[in-house]
Amino acid sequence: MRTNAERLLLEALRAAVWGSQVDWQTVSDVDWSALLELTTAHKVLPLAVQAAYACPAAAQWDGFAQVKRLSRMQVAGQMLRTAEFRELWGFLEQEGLRPLVVKGALCRAQYPNGALRQSADEDLYIRPEDFARCCAALREFGMACPQDAQEETDFEIGWRKAGSPLYIELHRSLFEPGSDALGAFPSLFDGALERAEPYEADGMALRSLPPQEHLLYLLLHAYKHFIYSGFGIRQICDAGLWARNYAARIDFVRLREQLERVYAAKFAAAVLAIAENELGIPIPGRWEKDIDYEPMLDDVLRAGVYGSADRSRQHSASLTLRAVGAQRTGGRGGLWRSVFPRAADLQRAYPALRAHPALLPYYWCKRLAAYRRETKKTEDDSAAESMRLARERKKLLRRYGIL
Repeated sequence: MRTNAERLLLEALRAAVWGSQVDWQTVSDVDWSALLELTTAHKVLPLAVQAAYACPAAAQWDGFAQVKRLSRMQVAGQMLRTAEFRELWGFLEQEGLRPLVVKGALCRAQYPNGALRQSADEDLYIRPEDFARCCAALREFGMACPQDAQEETDFEIGWRKAGSPLYIELHRSLFEPGSDALGAFPSLFDGALERAEPYEADGMALRSLPPQEHLLYLLLHAYKHFIYSGFGIRQICDAGLWARNYAARIDFVRLREQLERVYAAKFAAAVLAIAENELGIPIPGRWEKDIDYEPMLDDVLRAGVYGSADRSRQHSASLTLRAVGAQRTGGRGGLWRSVFPRAADLQRAYPALRAHPALLPYYWCKRLAAYRRETKKTEDDSAAESMRLARERKKLLRRYGIL
């Protein structure tokens, strides 16, 4: 059963995606506080505040003025990130680089007021042969990547600029090649760079995937987080608005077939059902219209953005991810592989394993020691709770045809 705060969150977002207002008459202080926690966890505070701005209940709550100030600060931060990205985009074009933008600015453009939709980063997808040149351009622009980043092999690298809120993720592939759980995903986007289309967003002439492929990407990106530790309601807003706004350009029959190839069709059906039934976004081409999406929605509301609501949930991710990977490959999954992963699975966290795979037992011990330290520091983290969550979430993955 949904809490009052969860119900209020869905009502606020249902209004926000249409640029309208809620008409709450009374909301208790307890429910306001719980709603604030939820909007923070899901990174949708400005959207909810705008929807509730003029309702009688907001005028009666002493804390709403402070929440409005926090919302304005977040919107100002987003406007600054957008301005810095606009400058970077112009610089990359001057350098003759033509990456594609995915998510981020394109998703913001689907909302009545894009600045209210927060983006922590901007994702750029570029040809593998241009990856090194783009890295050099980002460095010339004043950005830096982690010292252990491997520009020759990493499928994505994060870039930050000192003194700036701008964060860029540069991709040579939209999904990790060779991933057991996501192995077939990259092949769905073969040749996508050659099919790029122009878009207008945030005052920029951008390039991205064609509308159908971008919706496919949004759904599979949500799926990736779902099999890990979960995903938030904002991703459902994004996918729903994109499906609504580009419905005339989307072949939903073909989209379903593509998703079925990677065991994601039932998952996507539930996402689109939530968008239509709970957020009021009409999606005429969706399938399995009678799907039971409530278990997924419960998980989404508790997960927070990208499943980061609590540490136990995050630690349960290795069990669910490896269970999916084992089913796809016929390999070994579960607790054993989570505690003792392969060297290839740890190379991004411990780059020394690339050159010295014999150090794997040492890094197993190091991971276990780090996990023990973390569980001692926080109240929302325990091995027993992680195991319990993993069992629950495996049942959820089975319900939606993933396991």
